[in-house]
Amino acid sequence: MTRRAFADAGALLNHLLDRHEASAGGTRPTAAIDEDGFGSVAERDAFDADLARLEQAGAVQLIRKGPRSDLRTTGVRLTTPALAYAHLGRAPSGDQVDARLADLRARADRDAPERELVEDVASAWRRGVGHMAIPQGDVRTLATVIDLAHAIAARADSGAGELDFRTFSRAAVGDSKALERNVRQVAWALARLAPHLAVPGATADELMLSMGLAKLPQPVLVSGSFGIGDAPFPSLSFIGIPPEAAASLSLAKRPPYVLTVENYVSFVRHAREVGARDGGLTIYSGGFPSRPALDAIVRLSAAAQTPVFHWGDMDAGGVRIFRHIEQALAPVGRALRPHLMSAALLRTYGRAASGDNVKLPGDLAGSAMEELAVEFGRTGLVHEQEEFDPISPIDEP
Repeated sequence: MTRRAFADAGALLNHLLDRHEASAGGTRPTAAIDEDGFGSVAERDAFDADLARLEQAGAVQLIRKGPRSDLRTTGVRLTTPALAYAHLGRAPSGDQVDARLADLRARADRDAPERELVEDVASAWRRGVGHMAIPQGDVRTLATVIDLAHAIAARADSGAGELDFRTFSRAAVGDSKALERNVRQVAWALARLAPHLAVPGATADELMLSMGLAKLPQPVLVSGSFGIGDAPFPSLSFIGIPPEAAASLSLAKRPPYVLTVENYVSFVRHAREVGARDGGLTIYSGGFPSRPALDAIVRLSAAAQTPVFHWGDMDAGGVRIFRHIEQALAPVGRALRPHLMSAALLRTYGRAASGDNVKLPGDLAGSAMEELAVEFGRTGLVHEQEEFDPISPIDEP
């Protein structure tokens, strides 16, 4: 890597201090002279005079080369950072960081995980770099992210119903778009401040869904013989239930199976082409299921006491969604089975995955997805569920 070269003493000194801070004070960096950067001999003489004064003051050491009779300054080494700061009238980044974080640190003293998070941010900022995708020195965003994470954790622990991003964000921090702007940062903060709420492998948006937060809460789509409370619905291919009413869903009669479906097209096709014929209960997971959808899946599966299946993409995201539903069903004693998702089908119909495929979750021991995940990792193949025509899980060979 080519070193930067300078023809301005102030810019050179600031660069040396930037590098000194980036190394957390562990180095005495050097910088080169831009021999072609001077417009005249007078400019070069003035530059050399500035450097000579800095050396005389003890801030830097000049690196000289050439014959003794014609030594020329070719580089500069930082020797005493404190003198360089004083010469520039610049405060060390650590002092600036400490001043900016003072109020947040005072608040975080009451919460050990928050205090540790703030100190990790401070350490990065002292080195002149951002942390958790929050730019250096942006205390306002950091405080907002921490406040949002605390509010989400409190809401999740209370079991509150589903809410849209903007309504929640406005109530939590007075800015309706704060969560949308910083959803990744909030997810990272939640991992530190409320690790008990973690969803292994989930994206930031998926984590928010598990907390009952969605950019726009969607209805829970269900196909089969069901109702609200004691009132059965008419026979339709499928029905959308408002999220707030999903907790009242009940079975009108016992289905031969329960099937959750990841993608919308496959859900609609299964409901129309298969479910209407075999009487199965089919629930659209909407990709990674929202909390109302997951609650409905668990409650209706427990009530049905029939085999429970999931049909999704054979890729890392599909494995992650399957595992999330599988773990949610375990406490009610229902085992989740894969439908049209197997290592053999992947070998036969799979295609090479793109480079941006999501990472597999790490906790698959004993999962019904374990064999498929191994095959996925071994071959790098994936398969989209829409490429299969729907069939009944009870008819799958």
